[in-house]
Amino acid sequence: MKIFTGVSGNVWRMGASQALMMTVMNVNLTNTALVGSLLAPSPWLITLPVSIQFIAVMVATIPASLLMAHFGRRLIFLIGVLMVAIGAFGQALSILTESFAPLVISSFLLGLGQGVAQFYRYAAADAAQGAEKAKAVSFVLLGGLASAIIGPEIAYRTVDLLPNSLYAGCFIVTGLVQMIAIPIIWGLDIPPVKRQKQQGRSIAKFFQMPSFLSGLIAAALGYCIMTFLMTATPLQVVDVSRLSHEANARVIQWHVVAMFAPSLFSGMLIVKFGVGKLLWAGLACYVAATIIALSGTSFYIYLGALIFLGIGWNFLYVGGSSVIANSASPEERGRVQGIADFCIFSVVATASMLSGMAHSELGWAVMMMIAFAPIFLIAVALIIGRPKLTNQPA
Repeated sequence: MKIFTGVSGNVWRMGASQALMMTVMNVNLTNTALVGSLLAPSPWLITLPVSIQFIAVMVATIPASLLMAHFGRRLIFLIGVLMVAIGAFGQALSILTESFAPLVISSFLLGLGQGVAQFYRYAAADAAQGAEKAKAVSFVLLGGLASAIIGPEIAYRTVDLLPNSLYAGCFIVTGLVQMIAIPIIWGLDIPPVKRQKQQGRSIAKFFQMPSFLSGLIAAALGYCIMTFLMTATPLQVVDVSRLSHEANARVIQWHVVAMFAPSLFSGMLIVKFGVGKLLWAGLACYVAATIIALSGTSFYIYLGALIFLGIGWNFLYVGGSSVIANSASPEERGRVQGIADFCIFSVVATASMLSGMAHSELGWAVMMMIAFAPIFLIAVALIIGRPKLTNQPA
């Protein structure tokens, strides 16, 4: 397939590392809110462990970008892997000790490692030129497709791995899985960033660029909508609709497949049709997801809604990330990518925090209606900003 043509060894390693990191994240998305429902002292704190992960991702982005510029990507990537593994083991320990506070702390540590891993796609994009950056970003995100198969299987089949400690086995297994990334990242051959006196344009200049701003809004609010709805899905499927843990795992599994399978062709679609059309297609998928979710409470309704939600996320995130990566010159990328991810995950963390509260207080149907507000804002940004990719920074 064309997406594999000319893919470098570094990009392959980034894709494999992405798959392992996303496997851990998938298990967290499937089970952490359910663990919170068992350990949280108050209903509104149920999704706090999930939310704290996104907050940690937000906190990690700018320091990670600065550390990579100083020490190189490989060392910081390795530190990130270790943080994810330790965080997963800590989550298991919190379940074994039936303590909510260690679950939150471990989730924060795991989120810091995930924040470092957000730069996998940028490391791949830096090796490509112009519109080919989209193909590199798409290929790395494709690593999440493997995790869509592995993650939910771990989440479902290891729920009762340890006697009398529901879910603890899941997090022990994911910690071990994450450690596989250590030799993969160790073999990266990434040249150090050359220090230059001229560091390029100020960050303020980028926020005055309509194309960059529209790409950032599409990526940030697109991720926000997905997180807001997906975080509450296990609670809705298991606690409200009284479906099984297997049904919950299957819904999340196919949601994650839908998130990453389009990476087989989304990069090529950008090259062929332009990034703007891909972003509009993602927005249309979000509208379809909310309409389907409002039509019932059966397994297949949840499955269909979450599949469209996953496809929409891919188109908006790949498209938006490609615009961000393409807007900066080499000496600007560290700062720009760090600020962009800080903005993205600030919004995502807020959405995750509000998700559990909105689900418990307002209900599933009202959450779907709320989602139309950011969908509308993305549409306005695309109309005004007209995002595009060029061979040179805008």
